[in-house]
Amino acid sequence: MLCNQFNLSRPRNVDVSNAASTSYSAPKLGRTGRHGRQLIWMDLSLRLKCHRQILALCATLKADTAPSISATQQNATAISATFQEPRGSIRDNTGRLMLRNLTLQELQEWLISVGERPNRAEQLFRWLYGKNAWIRDISEAKDNGFAFSKVFKEKVITSASLSGGLTLQSVRTAQDGTKKLVFALNQGEGSAMGTVETVLIPMPNKNGINSRYTACLSTQVGCAMNCQFCYTGRMGLLGNLTTAQIVEQVVEARRMLSQEASDSAGASEIPIGNIVFMGMGEPLHNYNALLAAIDILAEGLCLSRSKIIVSSVGLVPEIRSFLDTKKAKLAVSLHATTDEVRDWIVPVNRRYPIKELISLLQGYFPMSNAKQSNTSDKFVVIEYVLLRHINDTAEDAVRLSDLLKDVYCMVNLIVFNPHEGTQFKGSEEESVKTFRSILVKAGKVCTVRVSKGDDTMSACGQLGDLGSSPRLAPLLQPPEKFRKYLNSAIDPEKEVELWK
Repeated sequence: MLCNQFNLSRPRNVDVSNAASTSYSAPKLGRTGRHGRQLIWMDLSLRLKCHRQILALCATLKADTAPSISATQQNATAISATFQEPRGSIRDNTGRLMLRNLTLQELQEWLISVGERPNRAEQLFRWLYGKNAWIRDISEAKDNGFAFSKVFKEKVITSASLSGGLTLQSVRTAQDGTKKLVFALNQGEGSAMGTVETVLIPMPNKNGINSRYTACLSTQVGCAMNCQFCYTGRMGLLGNLTTAQIVEQVVEARRMLSQEASDSAGASEIPIGNIVFMGMGEPLHNYNALLAAIDILAEGLCLSRSKIIVSSVGLVPEIRSFLDTKKAKLAVSLHATTDEVRDWIVPVNRRYPIKELISLLQGYFPMSNAKQSNTSDKFVVIEYVLLRHINDTAEDAVRLSDLLKDVYCMVNLIVFNPHEGTQFKGSEEESVKTFRSILVKAGKVCTVRVSKGDDTMSACGQLGDLGSSPRLAPLLQPPEKFRKYLNSAIDPEKEVELWK
């Protein structure tokens, strides 16, 4: 059975490519009519606007469609235009519509466009994402009560693709059981630049037995944010992942875990219980692809939205929009208590300073939320990486407590995970204890994240491949007060080269 359906509707822009430059947001769908037709309510001006754009779209399709393209393919082309976003290509390299890019609602719309019943969407979703299904090709959908006719399969083969846009290339397992999955990209913006990485983090129960995994997903190849302590940030942004490529990371991970269980006599499959968007890239910098992926993960893979966390470095407008959708939980990477330090180690702070970010969080997560009966989705997670002698002093802890005094939150302290070429060191154990103690005394829930997978470069801030980047992002000039300390940790002769 599928999970209860969520409201998956969201604005859609029609991109008529060369024929028109305007776009419109799809009107809200009304009730369903007696004959299955959805009644769309819109005012006259919007009707006229839609009419003009439909004419332009038809002209484009007529001009661009070669005589050899079948009617089914034309339908696929037309319907894919209604899903135009900016969320990455929704077609494969042959021009076929990639069904893994579509939410359940979008899949229903596509099926209607090719003359099929919309309830086929739920059947197809079961095959794409249901337990022990995860088909890669429609021919793999054999008779189990949800069989497809030969005609339907031919339609799918002709006009659509079930590819996820990436292929599992290798798996590296750390001593603590953390698994790093390296995927080769088959298409998309970053496909020419190499790979993307996903991490499965084992989560032991009270008996110390690994009972589930947390999947740490990537949304981009590289990252544009250039956080100074992050290995991925040094790559720069090489491209956005498509919705399909984001979701396929979980599907491939489940395939792998299922295979591991079947290969071990008497072993049971360990499930993926949590999803965190804390891998490569800034999730909200690939906003629409992210939202669609969350919908598919929640609906197709039956993952609770309360078990999905999106981490952002602090893109204030995108955070506001994301919180309004109520699609998943939020974590904010703060990492500093003054603009001077955050401007340096988290450069996006120069655009959205600490005061603006904290003000936003105070509005969405007031301390009054703590008095509500169900508070599981009423708090924000504040992430704070501890860098030795940079942001880990007692004074920093006091300032952080003061910044968050009106924000209902949980603080997650992260001990820095070193990597090649870094100028930072992790905080000493005593500094971590002191920092946490100050926050707890101020009334904040505070945890220290245990590093996992650091021996295979799978820990927080260690993902990526600098060798795939044509040009590394620069290390920024640190504040004057930190330069003496940093020079003692690196070769002083490289100072000009490192700090741009």
